[in-house]
Amino acid sequence: MTHPLLKYILAKTIFGFYIFSVLVFSSPVAGMDKKSEESEILVIGTGIIADGNVAKAKKMAISKALLKGIEEYLTRRLGSRGMINNFPRVVHDVIPMAREEIENFHILAEDQTGRQYKILVRLKVNEKVIEEKLREIGLILMEGPTIKILFLVSQLESEKGEVSYWWKDPGGDSGLTPTELALHRVFQERGFSPISRLLNVPEEDYSSEMMIPDLSNEDVIKWGKVFSADVVIYGRCKIVEENEVSINLSALDTDRGIMIYQDSQTEKIDKNPDSMEQIIGTIETAINKIAVRFCPALLKAIKAPVDSVNRLEIAIKGLRSFKQFRELIGFFKENVAGVKSVTQTRVRGDLISIMVEFSGAKDKFLDMLPNHENLPFRADVSETDDGGLVLKIR
Repeated sequence: MTHPLLKYILAKTIFGFYIFSVLVFSSPVAGMDKKSEESEILVIGTGIIADGNVAKAKKMAISKALLKGIEEYLTRRLGSRGMINNFPRVVHDVIPMAREEIENFHILAEDQTGRQYKILVRLKVNEKVIEEKLREIGLILMEGPTIKILFLVSQLESEKGEVSYWWKDPGGDSGLTPTELALHRVFQERGFSPISRLLNVPEEDYSSEMMIPDLSNEDVIKWGKVFSADVVIYGRCKIVEENEVSINLSALDTDRGIMIYQDSQTEKIDKNPDSMEQIIGTIETAINKIAVRFCPALLKAIKAPVDSVNRLEIAIKGLRSFKQFRELIGFFKENVAGVKSVTQTRVRGDLISIMVEFSGAKDKFLDMLPNHENLPFRADVSETDDGGLVLKIR
């Protein structure tokens, strides 16, 4: 017969392991996999029942659900700025190929109301393949410090024959023209940092060549350096007898002195008694259309390449408590440079596996880990045949 004290100790031990397992599975750490949340998406697809063909409507609903799922995934992955700056490429180059990378989908519920057939679908995309294809087509995301832009864009009203441009009197108090206001608004919405020429204009002696309406590239670059701009966008907005707006823009890299991009856009002005409001709206429409093509070129030319993101699976052996597990997760997140996320992947016996996502070189990460001064406990590190790691606590 088992001694009561031994029974008590055994029960406490079993209970302790039970609590540890529950905590590991249900703790916030177990839910840290944001990538998993991004890749598994819930969407509703709708098909129209024509001539009583329910099967065809269901097929249409599935197709629309998968398309909506891809759009949802890309919106989460790229963010608003990434979608805005790369919208034409997302529509023409990314979405068509991304539909092929749906890893799996499940129909969770179906409903028929009148001529509409609706389905609720959970789908999962193949993130690794999509990420690789995004890199292949050179999709640029807005990361790091924003690009500073100086605008040197004049405004010409052909009916009056007047050219408005601020650099003829740099120290003056002339307000922003409708063209400048639209440029600032459109490019700021896309994540750039327009430089306000109304604030802290540097006190310098400007040459007469820097104060004429049509500047040479050399003088454009000089203005860019005066305001410490990364890029200068220069050109002209021409309002033709209140019938149309014509805009020509060019962009110069201030540091390298090279042309980045040139573009133009013409928009008809709708007839309206409030002609000035209509003109301002037309100017902004034209600049928006140019920006769709302009912004990806600016990002590609100016932004330095970002370190590639790597994933490393680490199997942890010898954990004695949930506290140790939390300390280890905290170590990765707070003390290891470049770590973006730490995700628990599975538990098997005394082994817990995590996925560490980090930016930078994998070799550097491997060299740093065993001897890091803030590692919460002594451990041996070995590499597996498939490139993962085993972290064995002493």
